[in-house]
Amino acid sequence: MTKNNRVDDESILWRGRPAPRCYTFRLWKQAIAGSILFLVSSFWLMNALQLIRDGYPLWLLLFPVPIIAGSFIFGPMQIIMARWRWPHIFYVMTETHLLAPHVAVPLASVVEVKMKKQGDKLASLRIGSASGQKLILYCIEQPDSLFSLLTEHCPQLKN
Repeated sequence: MTKNNRVDDESILWRGRPAPRCYTFRLWKQAIAGSILFLVSSFWLMNALQLIRDGYPLWLLLFPVPIIAGSFIFGPMQIIMARWRWPHIFYVMTETHLLAPHVAVPLASVVEVKMKKQGDKLASLRIGSASGQKLILYCIEQPDSLFSLLTEHCPQLKN
């Protein structure tokens, strides 16, 4: 992207990025479930350690340790990773493409746009192309402006 609002000799029609809190906490239900499992398995680990001190076999640790690691990755780590990724997420709509990190969808192939409202002026858009390619633009502020641009520039779009 250049300073004169052009990408590879195309004009930029819209640019945006996810709202930070919405993007970071979009998986909050998963994080809570993972945190609960993390706490339960931590309690299980404490009990297993006490049983090992009392003479029970070491294999009692084989169950809670992988569950603790998995539940942390499944739960709270998702929020940490989303916050780490957020500064690198940008979306751009040019005259012919919709661009996101590592994905470019030609506007001529867009056949479907679904909007999931997350507030009055906040939504995520799921965009489907004729080739089966999916693109999700998470937590867009003022999504109606992007939606109207998509309906205007995508000839195959079904409403």
